[in-house]
Amino acid sequence: MPKNDVTPLIQAAGAVLWRKDSNSDLEIAIIHRPKYDDWSLPKGKVEPGESHISAGYREIQEETGYESIFGPEIGTVVYKLEGAPKEVRYWAAQVTEQTGKPNPEEVDQVEWLAPKKAKENLTNKDDRAIVDFFLDFGAETFPIILLRHAKALKRTDWDGDDGDRPLEHRGQLQAKRLLPIYMPYNVTEIHTSDALRCIETIDVMARSLQKTPIFSKDLSEYGFEIDREAPLDYVQDLMDRGVPAIVCSHNPIIPKVVKKLVGKKYFKSMDRELEPAQAIVLHCRAGEVIACDWIDEPLI
Repeated sequence: MPKNDVTPLIQAAGAVLWRKDSNSDLEIAIIHRPKYDDWSLPKGKVEPGESHISAGYREIQEETGYESIFGPEIGTVVYKLEGAPKEVRYWAAQVTEQTGKPNPEEVDQVEWLAPKKAKENLTNKDDRAIVDFFLDFGAETFPIILLRHAKALKRTDWDGDDGDRPLEHRGQLQAKRLLPIYMPYNVTEIHTSDALRCIETIDVMARSLQKTPIFSKDLSEYGFEIDREAPLDYVQDLMDRGVPAIVCSHNPIIPKVVKKLVGKKYFKSMDRELEPAQAIVLHCRAGEVIACDWIDEPLI
């Protein structure tokens, strides 16, 4: 076979969908697919131009009929489907409400089972491993999304005050495409530096989610120069209060905050600068960070 005649990797996304029963015991949703006559975790292909988390969020609703709130990314599985390589990324997802029913030709049963029973019923060993990863992370986390502002005009191309430097065209497009990436996290508050490039970054998302942004100089670059502990204290307060939030700030600030919150040992895998419109998601429980996810900028 010629080297350039390689079967492309199929990208897919899914989740371990979970809830607590009337006794507060953990249950996991598994689905039966009549086409394959198997029991699996809900998942599906990523559509062109779609992010993985957006695809996973959509597929959960389509394959189970339930809305959900996404937590940490918990693992990736690679296997072959009908001769083609397929990569599936999985998240933890807490069910909120049932809003529909799956297409019976694709999914004809949805069962809620205790984790041990769910693992016994799952057909594929890789799905069972993903459930184990989920159990290692645990349930009931909340996210704090540390988002770098979208692409702004270069400092050398702007004659005014740096705080008034706006987004360039690419940054405006990035800002318009943030919502599908962060909707699965169900944030309740949006906080931002008072720099115009940050305000413009979250504007479309805030209006779509009907959230009034909270502006703070403590998240700005000039505020950081005055008090380098202020952004850390700001984010720590959100963690302590258990607030699922987006925090839009700047590149010099976000990596330093993450490093202090997660520790040098665990920061190594993320020890790089964020590009415009990239983010780090801190998944928190009881005032501590238990997992971090790196989120790439929207596709343009």
